[in-house]
Amino acid sequence: MMNLFKFYRRRQSSSYVASTKLGSPSWLLSRSWLFACAILLMTACSDPSSDGVLTIDVNRSDFKVDIPATGELEASNSTTVNVPMGLRGPQSLAWIMDNFSSVKAGDVVARMDGTRESFRLEMEELDYDRLGLDSQIQSQKDKTIDKTLNTDTKLTAEEQELADRFFSEDERVYTKIDIIDQMRNQDYLEAKMDFYGWGLDQHGSQAAAEQELIKLKQQGHKAKINRYSSNLKQMEIVAPHDGLFVAQPGWNGALPVAGDMMWSGMAIGLLPDTSKMQAKLYVLESEALGLAVGKPVTLYLDAYPELALTGELIQLDALAKAKQQDSPVNYFQITVSLDKTMVDIMQPGRQVNAMVHALDLHDVITVPNQALFQKSGEYWVYLKTSAGFKKQNVKLGNRSLNRTVITEGLQQGDTIALTTPPKRNRV
Repeated sequence: MMNLFKFYRRRQSSSYVASTKLGSPSWLLSRSWLFACAILLMTACSDPSSDGVLTIDVNRSDFKVDIPATGELEASNSTTVNVPMGLRGPQSLAWIMDNFSSVKAGDVVARMDGTRESFRLEMEELDYDRLGLDSQIQSQKDKTIDKTLNTDTKLTAEEQELADRFFSEDERVYTKIDIIDQMRNQDYLEAKMDFYGWGLDQHGSQAAAEQELIKLKQQGHKAKINRYSSNLKQMEIVAPHDGLFVAQPGWNGALPVAGDMMWSGMAIGLLPDTSKMQAKLYVLESEALGLAVGKPVTLYLDAYPELALTGELIQLDALAKAKQQDSPVNYFQITVSLDKTMVDIMQPGRQVNAMVHALDLHDVITVPNQALFQKSGEYWVYLKTSAGFKKQNVKLGNRSLNRTVITEGLQQGDTIALTTPPKRNRV
């Protein structure tokens, strides 16, 4: 249209010159030519088969789906450095070695804060010693009571012996009242001897029970003393062998720092075997269509963006999850084995960008997803014909986020609508 307008302007200009020289017939000729061109243009735009409908030609081509992923390198095999299993109760982390530090076997990689355990140990030892003193005091009391009872028993026995020796029922010597008093005195001394005998037996049992109770309390304090002493001996976490110490993130994805609470058996770091590396990658949930174990992967280190590495997807999480605790974005975590490990440049934690080659099909027919329509499991496109657009059922193959493979229903060179054609353009 623009070219036609320019051409008309040139013709108009030349006609004007001619008209000034030869008169009005040339100008009338130009007006007639312009009217004829307008009639032709209106006729072309009024084609009922494509009026106002965007279309696209169907062609055969290669169909590739590459899924982007980001992550970091990690060792295929690693030794986990754990908080000692014998460490009882939660402990506060006082110090941890810098991430990616070289260590030797036996080097301390982390240390717990033993202040609280030391205080508890001192308190338990104090209580234990106090019970020891209580035992000694009770023993002295028991000995004094035993001595008193034995002395009273001895004196009562002597009194009883004297009373028996000088007892007489001779009324010539004692009156009846005196005889009755002597008999009562004998009964009293006998009852007194029975009381002292019972007291000695009861006190012995009571003293033994009190000593046993003190021993039980001491055993409880002794168990705590042993536990706190054992904890203090395990406050330092050492490397089991030579290697590179890599701090292990916790459940919230954060690396351990001083002040964090630790429990026995918790993983605090790794000593990776850097001779064979793999990649831990994350794929957006919205872009994970086509992910599967066994897919080839091309990787690039951020530090060496021109160096292409190859690998294979060997592990895929069943569910997507957030990388950070409060993030609304979910990712699938995947593990990729590398075909080759270059020890000099591949260290754990190095950042990686990758492409997972989910699909690689050759010479197939694909259409944009926006050209597909569906209802009740049936898919179709609008195929352009000489009479207009007709509904053409198709069978789908593999899909990506923007295109779909058509296995049946379309051929090379077909033209289809990208939007729903108006009813006047359908057949």
